[in-house]
Amino acid sequence: MSTEQPGGDHPYTWKVHPYTWFVLNLPFGATSGFVSVMLGFILHKQGMSDAVVASLVALNLLPHTWKVFWAPIADSTMTRKRWYILANVTSCLTILGLAFVPITKGNLGIIEWLVFLNSLAITFVGMSVEGLMAHATPPDQRGRAAGMFQAGNVGGAGFGGGLGLYLAENISTQVAFIVIAAVLFACQFALRLVPEAPKLAIAKEAHSDGTAAMPRGLRHAFGRFLEVFKELWSMVYSRRGVVALILCFLPIGSAAAQGIFSGQIATDWGASAELVATTSGLAAGVAATFGCIFGGWLSDKAGRRLAYMIGGAILAVIAIGMAVSPKNPTTYGIFNLAYQAGGGIAYGTFTGFVLDVIGKGAAATKYNMLASLSNIPILYMTKVDGWLSTAYGPVKMLFGDAGSEIAGILVFLLVLVIVRPGKEKLPIEEAAAEPAPLPEAKAV
Repeated sequence: MSTEQPGGDHPYTWKVHPYTWFVLNLPFGATSGFVSVMLGFILHKQGMSDAVVASLVALNLLPHTWKVFWAPIADSTMTRKRWYILANVTSCLTILGLAFVPITKGNLGIIEWLVFLNSLAITFVGMSVEGLMAHATPPDQRGRAAGMFQAGNVGGAGFGGGLGLYLAENISTQVAFIVIAAVLFACQFALRLVPEAPKLAIAKEAHSDGTAAMPRGLRHAFGRFLEVFKELWSMVYSRRGVVALILCFLPIGSAAAQGIFSGQIATDWGASAELVATTSGLAAGVAATFGCIFGGWLSDKAGRRLAYMIGGAILAVIAIGMAVSPKNPTTYGIFNLAYQAGGGIAYGTFTGFVLDVIGKGAAATKYNMLASLSNIPILYMTKVDGWLSTAYGPVKMLFGDAGSEIAGILVFLLVLVIVRPGKEKLPIEEAAAEPAPLPEAKAV
């Protein structure tokens, strides 16, 4: 059967528009937005401390830190569409639960459990989209798909936080949660616009004499689970996998300075609290969203590796431009938003690069391993930028941030010369024939 082919051979018979990945990934971004912005604001109004809010935000991030360990479950068990529906419905139910739980200190334990369950469920939403996208997107469209996928993540955060806060302030908290849940529930109807990903292959070891005593269903589950790790090892061992792993540790596209734009930089540039809030909130989300879309387009036009280096160079130019510009609120706003857009470009180009590396098959596991590792340079560059700003001032910090991008690009070029990933075919080498006729869309 075709659904059992290694790596999940899948003809590109559906013309999936890139915006579909924006809609499907919107719930993934929206949940982080409503927790950190809307729920945080409501908790403050109820007299709870910053420590309580920070603890809730950290709890929301916890499953995303460790999700790579359960990504094999999403790859090897149910279909991607079934995982998406189950996870998204669970997420919406937890949001509805928040609508009917009074936001008080006495109910903080219930709120924490609902936030955690929501975040855990939403990791499977992301994995489902990643698997569907990896199988349904032709190689020449992976950049645009990646850009829209990340735009849904970034734009969703703005939607969940911005719209949710507006409704909570102008109507009621209950209405805000209900509207968010309804919109995110509706996103799953976009599944009708994409084909189901084939089932993962069953590793040949599952048919050995050692597994003969196992029930057939258990043997197949074991075989698919084993295939996940075989594909993961195959990716890591490949030239492209080696390059991807090294890239994950380089500071290219880390955009770490955006995390401290509300600190001493804002004071030195004379930015008001309102300007800081605007350029760090909704406007930042819009800028980053357009950056993601542009980054995806650039990835298709310039090539995955070159596009990612261009994204890092753009961030370096913006940082240097801000460092040498006059210190006033206007330049603060312009360069802050430009930097946010540059970060979006980095997200879009990185995801396009990763889609080429992971191929098909156990896409969620391979994607999440690389995505998790890519957080390492963001972590260490945020600490480095914070230290530079404190010790030497924001201007030298900006130069240091730009220098890290340039240094990362130079190291990456050296890696490309040594490893030569171009000598290796893509994980799934698609034929250049015309796609088959478009089938009728089927119900999920």
